Amino acid sequence: MENKNREILFEILQDMEDFANMKNIEYPPIYLLGGSGCIVAGYLDRATTDVDFLDMDYQANIGRLFKILDRFDMLDIYLTTIPLDFIKRAIKIKEFQNIYVLSKEDIILSKIGRYSEKDIEDMEILIKDADKQLILELIGVVEKRNDIGEKVKNVFIKNVHLFKERFYV
Repeated sequence: MENKNREILFEILQDMEDFANMKNIEYPPIYLLGGSGCIVAGYLDRATTDVDFLDMDYQANIGRLFKILDRFDMLDIYLTTIPLDFIKRAIKIKEFQNIYVLSKEDIILSKIGRYSEKDIEDMEILIKDADKQLILELIGVVEKRNDIGEKVKNVFIKNVHLFKERFYV
């Protein structure tokens, strides 16, 4: 692995998986996104060891695994600006039993929701080989979600205009 941060993230995830195997814990799929997801999937090469993943209503015993991750953010699906069918596009990380990364397009949508400077920098790289037509379709899906926080949705809609203007989508 050429990226030191990727190596570190892989080590952290491997420690979690080793612990699960040692304790005989069958863990459900874990869906990574954000900078850590991008690094693990090889989408980006930048510094972060925070692990961002979606809260999939995990059982309490899985919390023991997440403690191994040390610095992690469990993101509520109802506050995250992605379509609920993201699982269909998620990419399995072959080195692990049950770890996935969201597609570039879904990660871009999650970044539109925040639209921070770091998110914009990441999107500048991700958009280069992302499917822009799919992004437009997924934006429409997110805009129609009725189960997302109103404030989150309004910020997303505002940011979509900025995104389209900046990235010619």
